[in-house]
Amino acid sequence: MCSRRYNVLLCVTLLGAVLGVTIQPAAAQDLKEFTRPRSVTKATSVRTISAGQEVTLTGNVIKFEGDNFSVCDFKGAETVVVMTPSTKISTHRRGIFRGAETLDKEALMIGLRVQARGRGNDSGQLAAKWVRFHDADLRAQTQVETRVLPIEAAQAHQWGQMEETHGVAITAVKNAKTAQDSADKAQESADKAQNTADVAKSDAATAQTTAVGALNKIAAIDDFEVTEGLTLNFKAGSAKLSPDAKTKLDEFAAKTLNAKGFVLEISGFASKEGGVDYNHQLSARRSEAVMDYLIGVRNVPIRRIVVPYSGGIINPIADNKTRAGREQNRRVEVKMLVSRGLASKEQVTASQR
Repeated sequence: MCSRRYNVLLCVTLLGAVLGVTIQPAAAQDLKEFTRPRSVTKATSVRTISAGQEVTLTGNVIKFEGDNFSVCDFKGAETVVVMTPSTKISTHRRGIFRGAETLDKEALMIGLRVQARGRGNDSGQLAAKWVRFHDADLRAQTQVETRVLPIEAAQAHQWGQMEETHGVAITAVKNAKTAQDSADKAQESADKAQNTADVAKSDAATAQTTAVGALNKIAAIDDFEVTEGLTLNFKAGSAKLSPDAKTKLDEFAAKTLNAKGFVLEISGFASKEGGVDYNHQLSARRSEAVMDYLIGVRNVPIRRIVVPYSGGIINPIADNKTRAGREQNRRVEVKMLVSRGLASKEQVTASQR
């Protein structure tokens, strides 16, 4: 009888140990559903790896060169990752009953947060044995690219308009020079054709003024200035817009109805409670909440909003050691930037929006 009870107790203990192992990854996977790719900026340094050194690297993909790609880690160091025919690309395991999914190199994209493991080669690069990433990160980055493509198309259209304006300006400058030459010749024979000379000089002055104005507009197209600014605060651990925040956004969006040549810049931040990754995710959700409200509720065109920035705990505006300071740091900053060049030409109307 004692032996039988001992066997039952042993089985229960082993079952509890197995459940303890399987539950933890599942819980961790639930948290990963909120993972957002960290914002990628230009690398500030280049990392080389000693030949034969085994390294595990974590960071964001910033560029591709053939079968190789570069990863920028959280310290701003760029490392070149070399993919070979034996390099395995897959997602992370998602629990005992959900294994990793094997993918090809086409799944990699700019901004995707990845983990790569391998050894250094003779060129100081990482020859990857495997590259992994979370499927939630892949979904999130795919959504970002879906939003970026319309913006890039709008920017390409604007550049086309700029090139067309530049061509008109060049023609105007040439016409002005031709007119000026005609004016000079007419002036030399003013005694015989005074009326003709006066008309030519007037035309030359008008053409030159037009050319100078066009050139000034071209020079100012990429010159943006902040005309409106708004700061919204959030509760600790929350990305939900308060009624007061929505009212401020309504007033801010109304100012865009008659604005010309503008874009909106949205930057989310967090106080110092919690870990670095958690605060990056939280600040990303806050900036997305503001963007979704402006687009979905206030009908601000997507092309007017640049990719939202999630800054986490960087750039605090108050002391994180005090409660009042932390409340100020839990914020989203919204800015309206107006192009000096486009603002003088483009009139935004209800039909155009």
